[in-house]
Amino acid sequence: METKRYTGVFTLPEEIIVVKYINRKKGMAANVESNHVIAGGMMDKAVRKFSAPLQRNGSIKNVLSADEKDFLEYATGLDLSVYGDFWTTFRVSLHKDDASNRFDLSNPMDYISYKILSTLKEDIALSWGDRNKNQTYQFAITREDEEMLETKGKRDSKREAFMLYGKVMDNKEKLFGILKLLTNKPISKDTKLDWLQHKVEEFVDTMPTSFINVMNDKSLYTKMLINSGVDSDVIIKKGNKYTTADGLDLCNSGEIPTFDNAVSYLDDVKNQEVRTIIEAKINKAK
Repeated sequence: METKRYTGVFTLPEEIIVVKYINRKKGMAANVESNHVIAGGMMDKAVRKFSAPLQRNGSIKNVLSADEKDFLEYATGLDLSVYGDFWTTFRVSLHKDDASNRFDLSNPMDYISYKILSTLKEDIALSWGDRNKNQTYQFAITREDEEMLETKGKRDSKREAFMLYGKVMDNKEKLFGILKLLTNKPISKDTKLDWLQHKVEEFVDTMPTSFINVMNDKSLYTKMLINSGVDSDVIIKKGNKYTTADGLDLCNSGEIPTFDNAVSYLDDVKNQEVRTIIEAKINKAK
């Protein structure tokens, strides 16, 4: 094939990607140790090969933009038309070992491999952070320090969660209210402080983001107030509707008194008299 001239502006990125295998405990690998030959669902020496995807009509999907195609034909001397032979035979091989799945995007053939992989929406996650968004993903495209930054983010979240927990850990009433919001389950009024601490600490340790979101919610104490009102029979919950014991719907006119609308209603400065009455009745019921 005669080498084409290239007059466009596209250039290959100076970037290294690693396509990491996603270990999943399922099928034959569901109960094996992490160092087992089939751990994660793939044999250690196995190779999976991927090609450009097909469209519904059976034709090969064009994974390159027009400018990318022109540049890569110029750089490689290949015919990269979807009607040519290249796409029917070219395969991207991926291994369980990450070191074998390293692609230098400044290399034309590696870039073509990357473009194929990035179009396989059922098999390849576009980032390490997306790996669990679809259980059909087999591999994830990762960039420099992405996994490290994710791990750091988790550590930072856990650190923030423990700092917030330290502010309430000895307050039984607050822990009670926070745990109800985290679990959305009934909790006995006779529950001891150490049990509440243990349960909340489980969230702090394993679901720090959920705990942080509850703690940083600007309506936290209003939500706790409503739950406390229900426990004290000051607020009546019937289905998904919240009213006071004397029949006042906790919502604005024309709305349904759902939990969220009740929160908005009691947060509204116009309704602080109602809120004060509810707080007084809850305190009297204790």
